[in-house]
Amino acid sequence: MAGTPFIEQNIVWLYTDDLDRLAGFYRDVMGLPQVLDQGVCRVFQVSPTGFLGICDKPGRPRGTKGMMFTFLVEDLDAAYAHYTARGVPFEAPPDLSPGRAVYSCFFKDPEGYWLELQEFNEPRWPYPPGRGPRRG
Repeated sequence: MAGTPFIEQNIVWLYTDDLDRLAGFYRDVMGLPQVLDQGVCRVFQVSPTGFLGICDKPGRPRGTKGMMFTFLVEDLDAAYAHYTARGVPFEAPPDLSPGRAVYSCFFKDPEGYWLELQEFNEPRWPYPPGRGPRRG
């Protein structure tokens, strides 16, 4: 796809104080398959490349202020360089999570919505064909 050389998949995150209730709605009412359970977060597949994540994480805002759109990329360092050159004001350079499953960086869109570029390094994740985790 022209103009998006790095984006392969996406996740939209919603935050809740009642993970079981919200997971039940998306699973049982909306009929979305749950593809990953991370304890405090659960991820549902919305389309072949689109996902909805729901989390109960302390300190995260609830309601519309708790929205974050995540772009999954194959090579975060290359994507970070690409978007930095295009003027994206990142909060900080890419960072590897303590569990080493997520390598990411954050920024906001013009309306103030949180956006994330993320290289997911979770072996249980449904990667595009021919792909898997890059870091360990």
